[in-house]
Amino acid sequence: MKFAVIALRNLARNRRRTIFSLLIVAAGTIVILLTTGFVRFSFEGLREAIVHGGLGQIEVAPRGDIEKSGPAPERPGLPGMQDWEALRIEIEAMPHVLAAGAVVQFTGMISKGERSAAVLALANEPDRERRMRFDVKLRGGTGLPDAPPPEGEDTVLLGTVLARNLGAEPGDVLTLLGITLDGTLNALDLRVAGLITTGLQDVDSRLVKMHLTTAQRLLGTQNITSLVVGLDDTSRTPEVQAALERRLGDREPPLAVVSWKTRAPFYGQVESLYLGIFWFLGTVIFVLVCLSTSNTLMLSIMERVREIGTLLAIGTSRAQVAAIVLLEALWLGLLGALAGDLLGIALITGINALGIEMPPPPGATGGIELQLATAPGDFAATVLLMLVILGTAAAVPVGISVRLRIADALRHV
Repeated sequence: MKFAVIALRNLARNRRRTIFSLLIVAAGTIVILLTTGFVRFSFEGLREAIVHGGLGQIEVAPRGDIEKSGPAPERPGLPGMQDWEALRIEIEAMPHVLAAGAVVQFTGMISKGERSAAVLALANEPDRERRMRFDVKLRGGTGLPDAPPPEGEDTVLLGTVLARNLGAEPGDVLTLLGITLDGTLNALDLRVAGLITTGLQDVDSRLVKMHLTTAQRLLGTQNITSLVVGLDDTSRTPEVQAALERRLGDREPPLAVVSWKTRAPFYGQVESLYLGIFWFLGTVIFVLVCLSTSNTLMLSIMERVREIGTLLAIGTSRAQVAAIVLLEALWLGLLGALAGDLLGIALITGINALGIEMPPPPGATGGIELQLATAPGDFAATVLLMLVILGTAAAVPVGISVRLRIADALRHV
């Protein structure tokens, strides 16, 4: 404690240089906090957009279908999951499960007058979508009804780009063609209830969304493609997935339990890219702060050579001299990091309050509001990181101070 007080007093002797060093440390802390906040916001936003955009946390589907389509979220083959009602009741009784929605996916052709387009049709249950907190982004018209539509009153939601290409608006009647399980071609007239967007232009150009009953009526089957399971907390996904795998392990035909990360491989690619950028930027900050503060500490040591020589001459050990220099560096790291944390909190709060609109990513249809996400551990981690950086920066000054010869130090001018 005595050496810590001495080190703090030494920093106060040249206040201008100390303030400059503190500003460097604070600036490095702020940059790390802002970068961490942006990366955390990007990961959390992308994760929730994937999950609540309709993918869900977990998918249960026939293993053969999963092996054919791979990790992609699309299952374009004909629905082959039978006797799924009892399985859904069993899944929905599990802890942390909000609901399990039946899904049918198939490819088809939709037309209006002389215009037609190949589409990816997605059928589900709107009431269970709501229970799973899925976000349906309407851009016109109304959503699908909760109750199964009567025969002849089937409705559909169109992706905004697809609707523009077809020249379709809410209220128009379109014809959807699909292949039934026995291989025959079937057609169904559908009224456009509304227009939706997923935020991805490629998906919006071919997405058709309808009630589960409508798809089963068109395909002539009660089978479904898969069950999408929604959880009360995405972090529970590994736990619930493991429990489902234990329950379904001996079922015939075999079923696969797939997490949202497996179904959305691009999330891992984005995560790797952002983490690479973060570590590169962190390395640059580490080097800059380390070199700057090391230079400051070197100047301080060179100005106090005779003083250090006097301390050694009166019996102060070299380890104690090294401890004083190291503590000076750690004081700079601690005070600078704490100042940076306070300024970082103010900047993050201000940026979040401004509602800055970022341009849309490649392939997206809309911009993203910038929000920096933080966690209490981030602020403690930056303080620890700055202590490590300043401890590293003190290595050369400490080495110089302990190698000084007393006679040479006392003659130093």
